[in-house]
Amino acid sequence: MKTRFKILTLLLVCFSILLSTMPVSARPAADQYLLRGSDWLAGKGVDVIYPDIGPKGGEGYIEITPFCGYAYCYQCIELTVRLYAEKLGYLSNNGRWPDIVNIPNDMIDVINRAHEMQAQIKDGSLSVDDPEAAKYLPFVDLTYFPNGGTVPPRPGDLIIYTYRQPGDHIMVVNRVGGNKVQIVQQNIWTQTRPATPIPERLLEMKVDSGHYSINNAEGWIHSPRMKALINPASSQSFSGPGNGSWRWDEEALSISVDRSLVTALTAKKGVEIANQLADRLNNDGAFQTTSESYARCALQNTASTLASDIRFISNFGLKGLDIRIQFTGDTLRLRPKGGKFDGQWITISNARCGWEGNPL
Repeated sequence: MKTRFKILTLLLVCFSILLSTMPVSARPAADQYLLRGSDWLAGKGVDVIYPDIGPKGGEGYIEITPFCGYAYCYQCIELTVRLYAEKLGYLSNNGRWPDIVNIPNDMIDVINRAHEMQAQIKDGSLSVDDPEAAKYLPFVDLTYFPNGGTVPPRPGDLIIYTYRQPGDHIMVVNRVGGNKVQIVQQNIWTQTRPATPIPERLLEMKVDSGHYSINNAEGWIHSPRMKALINPASSQSFSGPGNGSWRWDEEALSISVDRSLVTALTAKKGVEIANQLADRLNNDGAFQTTSESYARCALQNTASTLASDIRFISNFGLKGLDIRIQFTGDTLRLRPKGGKFDGQWITISNARCGWEGNPL
């Protein structure tokens, strides 16, 4: 009866006990590397690993696995802890997270406790040498944003998700674009037989009056160290059509174009030129943190705006243009170079795009 209840009521679940005194054990089956670290998170991820034999009863997850270096192999939390440890340096003095972490939801308590201890150290009520502080302070720069707040998930964030109980699954944000978030995860399988791994998935994101929510999410964890990891070190130049440069950060893709490209985008074939520009940027790797269709839609809206808005007419002294494609919220912002509105960021209303390139 218990097994039947589990199959009927659980869609998916991630068994995620983090700490153990168990030694590293041999894998009961061979592993399959479904994504390499270079395949995701702008090429800065870690390997996404599944055993080659999945669950047999339609559970959608594997519950019992041997222990690896950071957690049980290869549970959902093992991926996130390994990513944040190896790429960002988040390790406690025991080499993992503090002992209270049994499921991903417990990571919120670690962040809150770290902030409390930092405040106590600042006011002198706790010694910086306190052994408990040594467990928690390595995580003090992490921030937890509850679902439905005003801060959207960004590439590299950890989404804490609910299946059976609050916060029993966790996944990593790979790309963000308009109304969807692409995540990467471990230990989620189809409920078919034979089970198939689901290492990537799209989540719907609702945007309402500046508030962001994902169904069944508890919230997301953000690290300020992610910016240095995934942001390009410098702007990348391109030529044809026109000349310019591009660069992304955690929140947007920024493109700077010269007057010749502005003129081409303003002309009758402006949308066609926008598509050519999207092709070029896609080939150059500019869309690694967002959806290609989403960015293409924003560039098409740029061309339509330039053709109809007097603030961007090239013969009014416009020498170039900065284009900022926000991953969430108001999709498109433009900043003229030269002319009456020189240096002013202008948000283009009614120019929001969805992940698939559809207007919102």
